[in-house]
Amino acid sequence: MKRQLHIWKESFLSSLFLLVTVSSLMAQSISWHNPLVETALQGRTAALKIEDGYARLPQYLKSEVREPVWYLGQQAAGIYIEFDSNSPEVFVRYKVKNALNMPHMPTTGVSGVDLYAQGKNKLNWKWSFGKYKFADTITYTYENLAVESAGNKYRLYLPLYNAVDWMEIGVKDGASFEFKRNTEKPIIVYGTSIAQGACATRPGLGWTNMLGRNFTQPVINLAFSGNGRLEQPILDLINDVDAAAYLLDCIPNLALTKDRSADDLKKLIINAVATLRKNHPKTPIMLMAHSSSEVPGIMSKTNLSEYGSSSVVAFETFKEIKVKGDRNIYWVSSQDIGFDIESTVDYAHPNDIGMKKISDAYTKLLRKIL
Repeated sequence: MKRQLHIWKESFLSSLFLLVTVSSLMAQSISWHNPLVETALQGRTAALKIEDGYARLPQYLKSEVREPVWYLGQQAAGIYIEFDSNSPEVFVRYKVKNALNMPHMPTTGVSGVDLYAQGKNKLNWKWSFGKYKFADTITYTYENLAVESAGNKYRLYLPLYNAVDWMEIGVKDGASFEFKRNTEKPIIVYGTSIAQGACATRPGLGWTNMLGRNFTQPVINLAFSGNGRLEQPILDLINDVDAAAYLLDCIPNLALTKDRSADDLKKLIINAVATLRKNHPKTPIMLMAHSSSEVPGIMSKTNLSEYGSSSVVAFETFKEIKVKGDRNIYWVSSQDIGFDIESTVDYAHPNDIGMKKISDAYTKLLRKIL
């Protein structure tokens, strides 16, 4: 009995040693890189520093914005990382701070990452499916990648609705690796849950990320679920950025209520445009109707009427600003977007089909003016 126990112990220790050895060899075969430390995060303003982590709002704004805006500003919507590598495998490991999913949005969209590679044409993109594991440390493994002779230029999108605690990107040991940065003037989006990414099934299908793949300019996502309200601290942050265009998509969070009249909404829009015009008199500004304000085939009319009322006020305000001489302000209507009964998850939030419709509408107009 004692001999059997001794043999079992030796066998267990040998197996444990083998497991540790294999794990060690596996760890040694991957070269890990930290995008935060190497200042490789894109899709956010230059006001963000290493000490801000993976947030979209800088620390100095914490005392100036409402608590829910600050909380949502810690989520990584629209932030992405670009890197060149000739590795046939890419590994991502990271930890998030909040719940992995929501009732109307899957884990892959709320907390996942998404890997694309740029083709020879800069606006041509390829996509890779990753094997993912959601645990205390989330991992994505991208295998058997088709690598160009000069290597691939990758874009990794971060979670749409979660705050990233830490992250590392790995490639096969010995493979080339270099973070890339785009210094072109960005397209800035200030919006609501729809622009933040609800309810895309994965980050690359949020409409601001789709839009970014249609242009060489980076896109900065400053959208806050339920809290895109044309507020001064966010407008001032945006106004400090010399952008290629400003997209103000806040109407879904600016319904007409007993506490917000049509005149109140009009003043908010006028102030937003006037703020941006202080530093950027000729930069394109785009205003957008609620994407669900007029959807053929929807049976529930209450919400549509609410969305339509605020959209009408926004359109009338847009026309007034334009008549007064602003030639660089533009309007995107719900008809331009063209939602139908297959476009949303619920009363307002687009699914992947709806996301593409929004991206296409903005792309069509921006291509004319950029």
